[in-house]
Amino acid sequence: MRIRAGLPRGVTALLFDEARARRALEARLSQELEKRGFDEALLPVMDYFDPYSKLLLPQVQSELYRFVDREGELLALRGDFTPMLARLLRPRLADLELPLRLFYRGDVVRYQETRPGRLREDTQLGAELIGARGANDDETMIDLFLQLLTAEVQRIEDATPDLEIVLGVAGALDRLLEAQAHEHDVREVLRAVRARDREVTRSLDSTLLEIVEAGQPKDVERLGPAAAEDVGALLELAQRLEERYPQARVTVDLAEFADQVLDDGLLRRGAGSGYYDGVVFRAFLRGNAQPAGGGGRYDGLFGGAGSKVGAVGFFLGLDRILEQKSAGGGAR
Repeated sequence: MRIRAGLPRGVTALLFDEARARRALEARLSQELEKRGFDEALLPVMDYFDPYSKLLLPQVQSELYRFVDREGELLALRGDFTPMLARLLRPRLADLELPLRLFYRGDVVRYQETRPGRLREDTQLGAELIGARGANDDETMIDLFLQLLTAEVQRIEDATPDLEIVLGVAGALDRLLEAQAHEHDVREVLRAVRARDREVTRSLDSTLLEIVEAGQPKDVERLGPAAAEDVGALLELAQRLEERYPQARVTVDLAEFADQVLDDGLLRRGAGSGYYDGVVFRAFLRGNAQPAGGGGRYDGLFGGAGSKVGAVGFFLGLDRILEQKSAGGGAR
């Protein structure tokens, strides 16, 4: 039984069979990660807000639920696990043996615009590889993510999962966005790309229109040398994933991750809403417009204080997976 009525918007309560199913799913996934050498991290549900004002971009900070405690300290509810891990581990990484393999499970709470199927409280289980060395570790973690997700969906549906995997790379659109920033509000440009607004992007740039319509430009060199190289490697990765997961549709869609901006000038203009700085990915299940999970590379979170530490990870949305029990057909 799932209860939403009488509760704040965007939260829910699970009772009886649904509660048992959630705990069983957590247990299976945790056991699989432990078999692969991941240790569990138990993190608090709230923390001081101040550390996240330095770790997170303003748009992400705005989604945190904040409150003042009885001692006058400004606190925030846990809106994401990865930044909390980074805030706790960064000062201690020099004393730890890398790579670290950690996993977590629990609820995150964010203030987000109300949309069909979107909750403000989500239950997640995820894994982090801290001390990741490069593209091979990226692919290893994406493989692990897909193995866990496809196995669980197949268990629930007793059929081949209807799954779409979307790949991107942070900063891929920075050059195109910077070219628009001289005459347009880059935040509005980003919104148009993310919303796949053909009318707006048609008036801005033909390459942006191609990305809105097809996910990538016809000529990747228009993205700039570095981004073109990254997208080329991404297309090769997509081909390998399709071979390993023939039941899944694998696409490279730069519009999906348009807000993963790296350029300092664009960030100062208020663009950007994530902390990824390399490959990024999301997975969608049949009939659900909200991702069942995702992740990517975020070296910047763990590489502070003059050190450089690679990190890549993912999360699985347990609510999205369990919703497949009652999901109908159709595309996202």
